[in-house]
Amino acid sequence: MAAEQGDGSGEEFVEALVRLRAGAPVGELADWAAVHGLEVTPMAAGALLTGPADRFTAAFGEPPGPRAQSRSLPVPAALRDTARSVTVLAPPGLGADTDAPSPD
Repeated sequence: MAAEQGDGSGEEFVEALVRLRAGAPVGELADWAAVHGLEVTPMAAGALLTGPADRFTAAFGEPPGPRAQSRSLPVPAALRDTARSVTVLAPPGLGADTDAPSPD
């Protein structure tokens, strides 16, 4: 499977779902992510963390790994009061495995 591309630079783009602890503000995650060059998008049940693979490696201390399946990353000590888990998402198929409906 080909790596997802970010900005055309050839660098792999990673998306991860962060499950927040009850009552934890997403702003704490956003502040931490900004220091590490990652973006945060708040969601109904947590947040989406996105950015280049090398930034994930630097921030989490290990690479996001092969992306054929979702996998967990360790929650950094700085986020232990904020995040319950961090899961790198497998890239979506976006129609690669499905037939598009034919126009009638």
